[in-house]
Amino acid sequence: MRSIVPYIDGFSAFTSFVGFLVTLGYVKDTHVRMWDNVMIFTTIPDMAVATRNLSETLLNTCTPSTVLAPIAAKTGPYTVFIQQQIWSNTTYTGISLGVDNGQTYQPWIMLQWVLLCSVLFQGGRCWAYRDLEDDDDTELFQYIPSRGPDFWRWIEYALTAPLQIIIIAGSFYMRETVILTLMAALQGALVLLGYVIELEIQTLYLCRIATSVKPQRSKSVFLCECKLVFLLLSSYVCHVIIWTILIVKFQIQGQALIDCQNPSRMPREIIIIIVLECLLFTMFGIVLTVQTIKAIFRSSITPEYMQHTWSNVAAWYTALSLTAKLVLEWGFISMLAAADAGRS
Repeated sequence: MRSIVPYIDGFSAFTSFVGFLVTLGYVKDTHVRMWDNVMIFTTIPDMAVATRNLSETLLNTCTPSTVLAPIAAKTGPYTVFIQQQIWSNTTYTGISLGVDNGQTYQPWIMLQWVLLCSVLFQGGRCWAYRDLEDDDDTELFQYIPSRGPDFWRWIEYALTAPLQIIIIAGSFYMRETVILTLMAALQGALVLLGYVIELEIQTLYLCRIATSVKPQRSKSVFLCECKLVFLLLSSYVCHVIIWTILIVKFQIQGQALIDCQNPSRMPREIIIIIVLECLLFTMFGIVLTVQTIKAIFRSSITPEYMQHTWSNVAAWYTALSLTAKLVLEWGFISMLAAADAGRS
C-alpha cells in the first residue's frame, strides 16, 4: 500500500503555492522598524529631569488597578529604568531607551520565503518519493521516508522556522533586534538538533537490532539511550526558552494596552496564531519524544518495525508542517485584512 506521505507533501506544496500568490498583493505594505535597547549615561540635568517627569507621567497613566498610590511608591511595572553610576567621582544618570537603529524587515517577504521553500522542498519530496523496494542508486535524488532520517526535510525547517518565529514576535511589537536575532538563531539550532536526535534514534534502532540475540542490553545500546535522552532534554530547554519569551512578552504587551487606558485590544488573529503555532511547534517535539520512548522501551526492534516507524514519523511531520504554515499564512493575512478594515 502506497504511503500517504507524498499526497500530504503534494497538498502542502499546492496550498503553499496558492498562499504565495495571495501574499504577492501585500508586498508593498510593510517595512517593520526595529530598535535596540541602549543605556544612555549623562550628567546633563535637563535630561535627567525630563526622564523623571516621563517616568512619573507613565506611572500615572499606566498603573494597573491593583496598584494603590503609585506616585507615593514611585515604582511599578511601567517605571522608566534609571540607573545612577559613579565614574571618576562623577555621578552619571543612566537611562534605558529604545533607540531606532534604522533596521527594518518585511514580514510579507519572510512569509513568502517560507511558502516558497514549502513549494520547492515538499513539491520535490512528492515528486521524488519512492518506496524502499524501489530504491535506485542511479537516481540523484530520492525521497524514501522508511529508510531513516531525511536531511533535506530538516534543512527546509531550518530555512523557515526561524523566520516564522520572527513573524510571530513582530506581530505584537516584539521587535528588539538582539532578541529577535537570538530567538531566530536558537530556533534554527533547535531544528538542526532535531535531525541529530533522529540520527541517534536510527543508531539506537540499529544497535537494538544487532544485539537482539542477547538477553541483556549492550554497552553501545546504553550509551545511545543516554545520548538520546540528553539531546531530547536539551531540545525541550531550547523550545521552552523560545516560547516562554514569546508568551510572556505577548502577555505583557496585551496587559499594557489595558493598563495604559488604550481602548484597543490585541487582535484575535494574533492570539490564535500564537496559541496554535505554540501547540504545533510543540507537537514536533512530542513526535520525537514518543519515538524515543518506544525505541528505548520496546521489547524488540526489527527492520520492519524501524521502516514502518520512519514512514509514520514522516507523515506526522509533513502534516504538522502543513498545518503550521496554513495557520501562519492565513492567520497573518486575516490580521492584515482586519487592520486594513479598521483603518478604512
